[in-house]
Amino acid sequence: MRRFERIHDVVEPVEEYRAGGYHPVHLEDTFHHRYRIVGKWAFGQFSTVWIAEDTRLKRYVTLKILKANISSNSRERSILLHLSKADTHHPGKKHVLQLLDQFEHKGPNGLHLCLVFPVMMSDGQAMTIREKPRCPDYVREISNQILLGLSYLHDQGLIHGDLQPANILFTLDSDLSGGMITEPEFSPVKWLPGVEMDNSAPRYLMSSQRPRGMLDNAAFSTLLVKIGDMGGAMWNTQDDVLPVTPTALRAPELLQPKSWNEKVDIWALGCLIFQLATNEPLFPIESFGCTIDEVLGILRSLMHELFEHGNQKFVSYLSERLPTDFGKENTEKLANFLWSALQERPEDRESTTGLLNHPFLVG
Repeated sequence: MRRFERIHDVVEPVEEYRAGGYHPVHLEDTFHHRYRIVGKWAFGQFSTVWIAEDTRLKRYVTLKILKANISSNSRERSILLHLSKADTHHPGKKHVLQLLDQFEHKGPNGLHLCLVFPVMMSDGQAMTIREKPRCPDYVREISNQILLGLSYLHDQGLIHGDLQPANILFTLDSDLSGGMITEPEFSPVKWLPGVEMDNSAPRYLMSSQRPRGMLDNAAFSTLLVKIGDMGGAMWNTQDDVLPVTPTALRAPELLQPKSWNEKVDIWALGCLIFQLATNEPLFPIESFGCTIDEVLGILRSLMHELFEHGNQKFVSYLSERLPTDFGKENTEKLANFLWSALQERPEDRESTTGLLNHPFLVG
């Protein structure tokens, strides 16, 4: 039963403020006696994400507050704790978002797991929306950092399971600056007539305060890229759980009952880098008004067309979507790099090690 007036702004669903759901948060709230809320980064299906000042260490952090009903048995927490304790010199460790702190917070909707991370200024989704042309060195540098992070996860026996532009995080090697967040925009929460009011919902919801295009003019050599959101990650021994990969990035073996392994990440990586390079999804799927079976049918058709026409057609398809000055040789190498990740059979897809040594990255 609905309890609130509808809010049409880009905010989390207000009806999810209920027992077991989101925790109500306001600016200036303090968590764990040290994390003071100063702004909002984002929201997801299972959490809200905030910018907070760590008043003890005098720095800014990202605070992710999970819904109460998924907090008690969080696979994400156990994986993050494993990664934070992993004694390894793998160069990819710095390209996976590390857990700084974790605690539980009791609220009106239940007990919430709270995860603290370093501040990351932007993500791949925000950066592709801007449609800024990308040069070969940019694509090369970003691909290398993502691959190092993925190689580290695979070496740790993990499958990310949700590689998508929104989970590729970008920042600079600097602290929070005055231009890092925009002014807050508030959407008042209004209770429907006749509904008994309680403290399960905040007084207002907020849209993201991440500025549009904040890293547009940053030199690619200054960017630090990390893989984030371990909410969909799993151990490579878990075969009873399906990855939460967005439909358009799902590998062929996930579209039908088949066995699968870490190579689903390689497929998603190919789709992801294609989008970061071209600002377009590899498989543009319009799902509005379609059933899930119809959407999967569209995706299968697009995949069939990709495989049927082969690598040479793919080179042409890619070149039409890259800047004119990307260069013929770079375009062909990038196409071959992506193609080696986008093989129909998992066993034919290149490993992270093979991709890291591909001529597009090392040439």
